[in-house]
Amino acid sequence: MMALPVLRTPRLLLRWFTPADAEFVRRLLNDPGWLRNIGDRGVRTRAQAAAWIRSRLIATYGRLGFGFWAMERLVDRELVGLCGLVKRDPLPHVDVGYALLPAWRGQGYAREGAAACVRYGREVLGLPAVWGITGPDNAASARVLADIGLADDGVRHFDGVDWGPTWVFRSPDLPLGDDRAQVDALTRRFLGAFTNRGDAIAPVSALPHYFLPDAVIRTAMPDGEVVATDVHGFIAPRAELIFGGHLADFEERETAHRTEVAGSIAQRWLRYEKSGVQDGRRFEGSGTKGLQFVRTRPGWKIAALSWQDDAG
Repeated sequence: MMALPVLRTPRLLLRWFTPADAEFVRRLLNDPGWLRNIGDRGVRTRAQAAAWIRSRLIATYGRLGFGFWAMERLVDRELVGLCGLVKRDPLPHVDVGYALLPAWRGQGYAREGAAACVRYGREVLGLPAVWGITGPDNAASARVLADIGLADDGVRHFDGVDWGPTWVFRSPDLPLGDDRAQVDALTRRFLGAFTNRGDAIAPVSALPHYFLPDAVIRTAMPDGEVVATDVHGFIAPRAELIFGGHLADFEERETAHRTEVAGSIAQRWLRYEKSGVQDGRRFEGSGTKGLQFVRTRPGWKIAALSWQDDAG
């Protein structure tokens, strides 16, 4: 599978883990710091680590559109740790987490990666808040969370957890606006998921966060055929185009729209223009998209998408 890049900082690339990272993950999960502060996951062999990556990391990417990502140094592609966003059932908000091997601690990588993940959560995923949690005696982790701008919210006890008292840090709550504003914002994030102008990393990997898991995407072809796929079938070929080096300098822009909101459902018709360079040749195009939305407990999600490119 492709190790999709997610975001870049001055010194780090955060990307999807793959089973090829099993030896690194085995070492990380058996580091004394991990065992002391996070817990024993019972992963002792490379095969167990590969299975853990598939079940605990890759599955989360596909279900939520985020998770714990591999942290690589840009200078030499050396893996230093993991960092990312996680949704724990007992907590009301997504929280940021990280872990580094001992050789890479004390160099600011945790702060750099965690701060970038918080920004990603707010700007790309549109999360209303991001938390950070640690044990009440973990002063080093607390300093990191405070240094990246999360406010100390005290020690709490949560029902249904086995980790005991929890020191909570949190970002300010983001005002989401009314339903129409939220649909507008979700549409912008969806259209921006493929943008890779300049050196920007297209946030393709966030797409599952925007859709319902069983959403259907339909493309109306010029000959009258309708091609239907699910969310992952929609993502895979586009990720290959972008990260395989075939599609560069791409951008898709909304030029007109009409939105209707009725309770917990909404619909948006929009016109779009797109441009980019595919396999060395510049192109431009336009077309029409229809999006159907439903409001869920976590927020508005895309339930269905249909589109057609203009002829010619």
